[in-house]
Amino acid sequence: MDKYFVPVCTSTNDLAKFFLEGGKKLPLVVWAKTQTKGRGQQRRIWVSEEGGLYCSFALEKQDSKKALVLGALASYRTLITYVPCKIRFPNDLMVEGKKIGGVLVEQTSSATVIGIGVNINQKGFPDDLKRYATSLFLEKGLFLNLEEVLDILIKNVQDLHLRDYESLFSEYEKLLFLKSRCTIHLKGGRGVDCKIEGVDKDLLIYTELGKFPLEEVIWIEWER
Repeated sequence: MDKYFVPVCTSTNDLAKFFLEGGKKLPLVVWAKTQTKGRGQQRRIWVSEEGGLYCSFALEKQDSKKALVLGALASYRTLITYVPCKIRFPNDLMVEGKKIGGVLVEQTSSATVIGIGVNINQKGFPDDLKRYATSLFLEKGLFLNLEEVLDILIKNVQDLHLRDYESLFSEYEKLLFLKSRCTIHLKGGRGVDCKIEGVDKDLLIYTELGKFPLEEVIWIEWER
């Protein structure tokens, strides 16, 4: 897999798309020290100050569900070598109730782009985030070489990419942090206060109030 680095970009997903439009071949990964317009699910801002690992994998076109599960598992496998963590449905990596990483999947006409952001060396976060975000440095006092962490992540992506979706989902499901109160914000402005009881391989969400397809979900607001 070809690897490309830039010191700063708007977002690594945008950069990966730009490289593909310029004729770079699949598969590839791009990474940056900082992002000026990093984003998470539903275009929320992802704070991307220096110290985090911000990267995007451009792979051959595939189903978004498989790409999300693949990205979450690859991130989990990379982080678990350093700190106990969980996957909070659908795409957050959590340590002791705080977010340490996330996954964003986007599609182009010819490729699937999996953006992954992981908090590695940050020594702190803005006041509005420090109650909810953490880093490997804050958790373990570890100051790591970002490219070395990226190389581990690349290997995990490559290994998992060879597996079928059913086996990926089976592993993903076992690692999910669920059964906590949340509000599921749906398209059309509806919010459902509930407890998520389970998720199936189509990422259909099962709650005591009914079933909700992930495609209809704008975001999930977990109870703090």
